[in-house]
Amino acid sequence: MTSRNFEAESLIRFAKKVSFPAILAIPLIGGAVAASWSTAETAQAEIEPAGAPAPVAAPFAADDPPVETSAEGEIGRETPGPTSMAPAAPAALQQAALPAADEAAEEARAVEEVEPEPATIIREITVAPGDTLMNLLVKAGAERAQAHQAVTAMEPVYSARHLMPGQEIEVAFADSGAAGPGALLSISFSPNRERDIEISRSSDSDEFFAESIDRPVARQLAYAEGSISSSLSVAASEKRVPNQVLVEAIRAYSYDVDFQREIQKGDSFEFLYEIFVDEEGALVRTGELLFAAMTLSGSRTELYYYERADGSADFYAADGSSVRRSLMRTPIDGARLSSHFGMRKHPVLGYSRMHRGTDFAAPRGTPIYAAGNGVIEHAGRKGGYGNYVRIRHGGSYKTAYAHMKGFAKGIKKGARVKQGQVIGYVGSTGRSTGPHLHYEVHLDGKQVNPLKVAMPRGEKLKQSEMADFAESRSEIERQIALAQGGIMMVQRACGPQAEVVEQGSAVDKDC
Repeated sequence: MTSRNFEAESLIRFAKKVSFPAILAIPLIGGAVAASWSTAETAQAEIEPAGAPAPVAAPFAADDPPVETSAEGEIGRETPGPTSMAPAAPAALQQAALPAADEAAEEARAVEEVEPEPATIIREITVAPGDTLMNLLVKAGAERAQAHQAVTAMEPVYSARHLMPGQEIEVAFADSGAAGPGALLSISFSPNRERDIEISRSSDSDEFFAESIDRPVARQLAYAEGSISSSLSVAASEKRVPNQVLVEAIRAYSYDVDFQREIQKGDSFEFLYEIFVDEEGALVRTGELLFAAMTLSGSRTELYYYERADGSADFYAADGSSVRRSLMRTPIDGARLSSHFGMRKHPVLGYSRMHRGTDFAAPRGTPIYAAGNGVIEHAGRKGGYGNYVRIRHGGSYKTAYAHMKGFAKGIKKGARVKQGQVIGYVGSTGRSTGPHLHYEVHLDGKQVNPLKVAMPRGEKLKQSEMADFAESRSEIERQIALAQGGIMMVQRACGPQAEVVEQGSAVDKDC
């Protein structure tokens, strides 16, 4: 038997089992055969007993020899003879029939395979004072058990206790129709401009999965300079210097400068600092203060931020000496000097007596810092001092802090503290007429003027570090030169319409 008759017989068997309402073009080796079956013939083929000889007259010409089959359905030998085909169907019909059938089948399969997305209900909620995430989710329509599961899943990446009033949260539920929101599906919010928090699951049978997604931020350098007419704080605010940068500058200079008495009209400042912005140019956060210069009474002092090989960082003068001294003269930020060291009329007792410290007026609760490294000798009540802390430093120095509202965590007798560590908060305990810090420096057991006593400088960079420090300082000076020439550009705006300015900085209040 030839291959051609074998293929024809296979096609005939296939045709008997499949119902086609129209003409089907079937390609064969060496040509094509057009075959058609009526519905009646197809039905008859379906009811014939198994193993019966299949009629083959329909698709072939009358003079073609029949194909013999055995009772078991095996194909017999072919008798030699002509093999001409019946006239084929029109060419256009052959070309159109198969693609049309294929397209219809594909469309049917696509309808079956593509499942519609489940409908969801989106609700936006805003955190108010006293709210908890658990209660907010329940009020929005979540079942208490599901809300608990979601909050528990979130804890490893973000604590619900850190949510602040005004925080906006988007909650998604499955849409259960007229019955209202169904299963809780997802919770999403942005605690800040640096990251997004998402808690989600695919269906109500899955567990919640929480993740923290960092947003891309870009580092930029901002430069600000200005003249002082009343105070450094006012002048810096006019130039839109972020408060964090101003505080860092005051701390760096507080070892040598009395900001209440030594600042005069006409003095000036310069700051170079880092800012980090999001994709829209909005300020995300402020980075390090890299350079600060202050000109006071015609004398200019420059400070450079430098990180050492061991990871420690500080401000250094151009010769590599640290600005840090053993003790801070003003262990508080943004306070007003309200009373000097020396004789004065006591505001409570009403008569003149020696005032053996310096008073800094500040709002109740303002943080108070340890003036230097040391060990706490006393932490508790002490007569007219109220809440009082005294720290023993290296050498012959001690410092004392009085009238505090309360103590920071871990502040007790015998505890070690580091310079700049918060030890308590401004209050008005003891013999006091209002919230302020009474600050004392003891030298060899005697109280001395904190603003006048000589303070030894901190350590100087090692000779092996000076080359690297010089390279870092040179790069900072190059950036300053670019800024002063108006080349460095800083974005100051929020949203897509970011205003680009030559000198200035980006701050939250510009938004």
